[in-house]
Amino acid sequence: MNGISDLLLLVILASRKFRRVQKVAYLMKSPDQDMLILIRAIEDGRRILREFIEPGPHDAMRTVERLLILLDRNDLVHALDRTKRRRVIRLVE
Repeated sequence: MNGISDLLLLVILASRKFRRVQKVAYLMKSPDQDMLILIRAIEDGRRILREFIEPGPHDAMRTVERLLILLDRNDLVHALDRTKRRRVIRLVE
């Protein structure tokens, strides 16, 4: 092998290891951390809706866009997924 292919192989292996570390970090969030993420999202959603119902001009499309951005955040989706799985595991045990 030449130097370039060795370097490419090292980059590929490092990339795979980094992805595995990221996956482990995703799986290792504590229930308390997930609850904080979920609570923060609920508070943010309430704030967005409160701003919409305040007197003055309203842009319903912008409000929906803001809510979609909030609810589609990766950390929120993963926290909700982990919380659901914990509930199912407890029901099964």
